[in-house]
Amino acid sequence: MNAWILGGVSAAALISAPGIGWSLTAQEAWQSWQEAASSYGQTLTNDGEETMDGKLTVRNVTMSADMDDARIAATIGEVVFAEQGDGTVAITMSESFPLTVDGTDSASGEKVDVTVTVEQPGLEMVASDADGGTQLEYSAPALLVKVAEIKIDDQDFPMQLEVALTDSTGRYAVKSEPGAPVESSFEAAAVTVMVNAKDPEGNGEAKVNAAIAGLTSSSVAKGMDGADPEEMATMLAAGFDVEGVAEYGATTFDFDFNDNGVATKMAGSLTGGSIGFGLDAEGMLYDVGYEGLDFALSGSEIPFPQVTAKLASAATTFRMPVLQSDTAAPFVLRTALEGLEIGEEIWSLFDPAGVLPRDPATLIVDLAGTGRWSIDIFDEEAMMATETSGAAPGAVESIEVRELKLALAGAELTGSGAFALDNSDMQTFDGMPRPEGSANLRLVGGNALLEKLTQMGLVPEDQVMMVRMMTGMFAKPGSGPDELLSEIAVDGSGKVLINGAPMPF
Repeated sequence: MNAWILGGVSAAALISAPGIGWSLTAQEAWQSWQEAASSYGQTLTNDGEETMDGKLTVRNVTMSADMDDARIAATIGEVVFAEQGDGTVAITMSESFPLTVDGTDSASGEKVDVTVTVEQPGLEMVASDADGGTQLEYSAPALLVKVAEIKIDDQDFPMQLEVALTDSTGRYAVKSEPGAPVESSFEAAAVTVMVNAKDPEGNGEAKVNAAIAGLTSSSVAKGMDGADPEEMATMLAAGFDVEGVAEYGATTFDFDFNDNGVATKMAGSLTGGSIGFGLDAEGMLYDVGYEGLDFALSGSEIPFPQVTAKLASAATTFRMPVLQSDTAAPFVLRTALEGLEIGEEIWSLFDPAGVLPRDPATLIVDLAGTGRWSIDIFDEEAMMATETSGAAPGAVESIEVRELKLALAGAELTGSGAFALDNSDMQTFDGMPRPEGSANLRLVGGNALLEKLTQMGLVPEDQVMMVRMMTGMFAKPGSGPDELLSEIAVDGSGKVLINGAPMPF
């Protein structure tokens, strides 16, 4: 199955709260819904409308949309728009409705049909004026999205999938002028996910359960008028801009996999995390992180009752330009794994005597620089052409190592540096742009670690002298105990210097 199946399932939650452009009368609210659906490429049909005493009832509202190789459709039995007499409109709808996703898996060519049921008992929505625009607020004590049926080439695929939200609330707001931003926020007290799938052609089975406490999100989108995802570069140049953030609290998870008798289980928890995103003409931002990972892994092919590990925090930030340009723009790439602890069952494999310190490990790589795209990266044909020709789709013109840190088994390596890259010289460094600049490295505790590895027999005695000789070529003693320093520089001619001296080979 492809990613569009999950996209269709997720769309059900959005369809249950269509919140753009609500007006202050029942008929205008319904008209705004239809216009909003049309702007997103959806087709709306219904079996009739009935108006009485400020109340508009629309029956069998069907929304459908085509995406890639699939078609998504949902039918809501009844939607009622009721004027409240205070300038607001209350919207109610059927407590459940079906959603279908029908298409062909582009990879396998299989025909896939998915039926999803959305249950939303007690859903309440109110549209009102908001500073010259319109606002929709909604709340649902319970919202359940579950897969009712999956067929592949008309054969049943045994899979259960349910996503349940408790005490969810949301708000959508948009101003009246064309091109105005659309603002949204969402909150749920709890989210649970359950997946149970079986291999229809074997004995494989997968079970997944997860529970999240406290989910919140917010987003702002600009330039939605006339948005066409098929022309992303044009959209961005015209002012399309979207950004958002989602945060979640304490999370527990439990995975149980069995592949023809080979069992694997994993259970754990997180204390929380967040995801941030952004996309505009200046570039794309992706920022994700979590804290307090604690898990245990066991299985029929793992030679221990279980393997345990903890991670204090993990984070990745990625920012880069996205539009074709002759001028370089900044980029950022940072990844950090901090406070990694593995269980004694792993340490005992190679260090049963406890020679090495069990200090938590840390890895941080923080890079920045400038670069540019020479083609439209949203143009699939242009990107494929570079793969065929071997030409680079862009160029990095400078790179800075803002922070490098590796702490492991009592030793710590840190560093920083910056280089300019000459893309007109691809010969000096054999197909890579010639760098010019320098980097500084500092190693503390390296000799002590080498001695411990030798004591454990991981580094043979007859190779210790060779390691020390190589270290002497690339580093010099620092002012502190067991401290080594190294400056690596590349001059304008491409010559590599180690602590001011030419590289010895």
